[in-house]
Amino acid sequence: MNGEQLETREKILNATIDIVGMKGEATIREITEKAGVNVASINYYFGNKNNLFKEVENYYAEKLLKSGYDILLDTSLMPHDKLFKWALNLIEYMYKYPALISIIVKLTHDDKSYNPVIIKKIYFNDEVQKIVENIIKDITKIEDSRILNFKYLQLFSGILGTVINHIVVSIYGDEKSILNISDSEELRQYLVLLIESILR
Repeated sequence: MNGEQLETREKILNATIDIVGMKGEATIREITEKAGVNVASINYYFGNKNNLFKEVENYYAEKLLKSGYDILLDTSLMPHDKLFKWALNLIEYMYKYPALISIIVKLTHDDKSYNPVIIKKIYFNDEVQKIVENIIKDITKIEDSRILNFKYLQLFSGILGTVINHIVVSIYGDEKSILNISDSEELRQYLVLLIESILR
């Protein structure tokens, strides 16, 4: 691709990222208007809307992965603080960009063979898991790798559970959620309790 083609492709991708980030969905018309291109450009550069959404998911997954690494590898943070900030970052990111869940659901619904990038980059990321397990090991002095695997699973499940709870309550529930993610003090208390239970 030449420079002009790359610029057009980036304009389409950035417009879609902006719209999805704000409202969770993006129509072809909204994308073309924001990017200043025609419908044929989307088909030319991405093939179809789902391929464009896959690139949007990849963008958000990369952003989340980088922010997680920045926390876990920050030498100025104490081990407890790394776990807390990493967990908080994951929850807040999903809460800030609920569209990410919508995109994943849509893509996997439309293409049963599609493996979401965010699952591969965040959940099935061996390097992140190893870093988190080493932090837990440093704090607890546990040497058994199987126990460390379980503790990582507990931590990740505790993080993911809050997001799932929020989504389920917002879609189906008419009662107050067990955990109010938008209440920073309540979320802090939950994460402190979660991490303490894992470090026992």
